[in-house]
Amino acid sequence: MDILEKAEVLKEKANISYEEAKRVLEETNGDLLDAMVILERQGKISRPETEMIMRDAAAAGQEEESGKDEEAGKAAPESAKSSKSCGRKFTKTLEKLIHVMKDNFFHVSRKGKDLFMMPVWVFALILLFAWKMVIPVMLISLFFGVRYSFEGTEDVAPANDFMDKMGNMAEEVASGLKA
Repeated sequence: MDILEKAEVLKEKANISYEEAKRVLEETNGDLLDAMVILERQGKISRPETEMIMRDAAAAGQEEESGKDEEAGKAAPESAKSSKSCGRKFTKTLEKLIHVMKDNFFHVSRKGKDLFMMPVWVFALILLFAWKMVIPVMLISLFFGVRYSFEGTEDVAPANDFMDKMGNMAEEVASGLKA
């Protein structure tokens, strides 16, 4: 795709004049993505339009020019942009994980009496460092009437349903062994 075709695409997608599209493309050595970033920084287009151009270009299967110098220059902005997006997603996921682990508790009881309760983050650390010992102990203790549950601000019903099913199954097996 030559610079004139790219200018036409940029003009249509960014809703700017042909001359302005051509000027920005010349500034960026014909790189559509860099041109969109410059226009976005200037406030001439909004972010969703930028994402739309990137999707349209990918869907059309447009190939960039094969020069090694140009290719190296173009790869960096795309990877930097995807790294930033990945970083934002990771940060949001980490914030949610911290919130869930801080505001929820792992509850242990036996025959209706509370044994102890700990924050989920403490339970997660114990599992992380001593899983080979903790998991067998938890499974064996199910046969002796110990029940596990989660309490807190998040929707813990699915986890508690699973814990109840495991407790009921262990109880059935234990009563079958007694008979």
